[in-house]
Amino acid sequence: MKTGFLITALAVASALTSLTVEGIKKLLDEQGKAYKPNLLAAIVAILLSIFAIAGYALYMSIPISIQLVVITIAFAFLSWLTAMVGFDKVKQLIQQFLEK
Repeated sequence: MKTGFLITALAVASALTSLTVEGIKKLLDEQGKAYKPNLLAAIVAILLSIFAIAGYALYMSIPISIQLVVITIAFAFLSWLTAMVGFDKVKQLIQQFLEK
């Protein structure tokens, strides 16, 4: 997977995660229900990542493998992390790993 594609996909995933979480939080606030924002962001990131990777794999005819499962887990974690701390910090982290 190319770095440019990864960063673009991560930006889209984090934006979708953040927007979805904000929408869910607004609904929960209107109903007066308690929630934990970090847990909510993690759940949304995991679900969106699974659907995104599965859709990409189906579209590209990529067979399900252990590698795809590991990529999905890593992508879900990075998506959650980006939604929590910001895209710029995670992009900087990825670039630092790739430079070494």
